[in-house]
Amino acid sequence: MKKRIVTGLVLGIILIPLLLVEALFPLLQCVITLFCVVATMEMIHMVEKNKPMKRSVKIIIVISALLIYFGIVNEDPACKNSLISFVMSRYDFKLSMLTTLTLVCALIFACQIFVEDFDAADVGRCFMIILYISLGFSSITILLFSGLRFIIYMILIACCTDIFALVFGINFGKHKLCPKISPKKTWEGAIGGTAVAAIVGALFALFYDKFGHYFVIGATPIRFFEGVFDVDKMPAAVLVIFTIVLTILISIASQCGDLICSKFKRTYGIKDFSQVFPGHGGILDRFDSTLFASIVFLCLISIVRILFALPGFMVFGA
Repeated sequence: MKKRIVTGLVLGIILIPLLLVEALFPLLQCVITLFCVVATMEMIHMVEKNKPMKRSVKIIIVISALLIYFGIVNEDPACKNSLISFVMSRYDFKLSMLTTLTLVCALIFACQIFVEDFDAADVGRCFMIILYISLGFSSITILLFSGLRFIIYMILIACCTDIFALVFGINFGKHKLCPKISPKKTWEGAIGGTAVAAIVGALFALFYDKFGHYFVIGATPIRFFEGVFDVDKMPAAVLVIFTIVLTILISIASQCGDLICSKFKRTYGIKDFSQVFPGHGGILDRFDSTLFASIVFLCLISIVRILFALPGFMVFGA
């Protein structure tokens, strides 16, 4: 427990300033990129429990995950001020999601020909690693550059869900949620955690223009979804319902993210993905809920943008 607390404090001391001080954003992007690489290696190490991978395949997987991550971030309008976009623009290097995905597909499928003992099942494992990591970390990066409030909102939901799922589960849990994946989780805990997260998260979003900006250094009072879609086109009642539903779905997604990684670990017989964070496990042990929740968050907002026929290539930005 002592090791867990010390590691948590060290992480907070390092990450909180990187999140709150805009001048440190380039360094934060380097940290996110490093996390992306480490998380990819964690998943490679996980699948190797069943079957070892050639070094050449490992290198292809890491490079592929980074290429897709860079391609998505570079192509999203919200990330036009990111370090990735700056470097690519500086050297006039164009990298798109379609280009990187096509290249990655060609490389992985070609491994069946040029790498000994590499079969169709290995192709599936490679794509599982590449897509899960690249989509998760690119979603977090897009949310970050769209507004720190979205990261705070998502973390608030994930934390409330996790804490109160434990509280409700211990006190009222009788019906197992997924006994074959996570025996201690219960329906009562899951519903209780989501209920509390829905209240806290929705209040944060709906009243962000009144007090939420105090969470972000130098932020000005704006409506939570301002810049995402035209909130003036949405009736107040619809906005409230949408915010509550969105918060509930993100809470459910955070629990699904936890269960997905638990399923991975049970399938491959590991306790933790790594020991990068002593007492906490690896990158995927700490960010399992956040990665999947961020993907769902962006997908839901994309659907709303389409419904309101707003411009924009992906999710955020004009």
